[in-house]
Amino acid sequence: MDRELLKQFENLFLELKKQTLNELKLEEKNMSWEKGDEIDQSLEERERAMNLKLLGRHSFMLKKIDGALFKIKNGTFGICEECDGEIEINRLRARPVATQCIACKEEEERTEGQVLYEKRSHTHGVGLNNSNVIPLHAERDSNVIQMSAEIF
Repeated sequence: MDRELLKQFENLFLELKKQTLNELKLEEKNMSWEKGDEIDQSLEERERAMNLKLLGRHSFMLKKIDGALFKIKNGTFGICEECDGEIEINRLRARPVATQCIACKEEEERTEGQVLYEKRSHTHGVGLNNSNVIPLHAERDSNVIQMSAEIF
């Protein structure tokens, strides 16, 4: 990658960092806690949780930006972390903080699909089977619909 293109990416990252830091400051200002009745406090708590989530996302983005700036300084920006191949410029324009070439990223996403469901979900892999499915219609001979205690 030529120096001029690296300088453009560096300027982009510096601008992104500045914007993200400004957004972080705004989010931190919105974290004030006000008095009120139960409904006000509930709404305030919900807004506070959303602001914390946004703060986390901004912090994560700052880490990615700092990592990209570090790579620019070290001369490794645009190099795939998996295969050491070059990351296509179109990918970097679309996703400047990309750390993998498209082939390695696609392979990573394919292998993520192989991870057991209970390891990536809060439902702990509970699936549907005959023991936990409520029948849509009862048999004519029986007035009792069997329901699994697992659901209720």
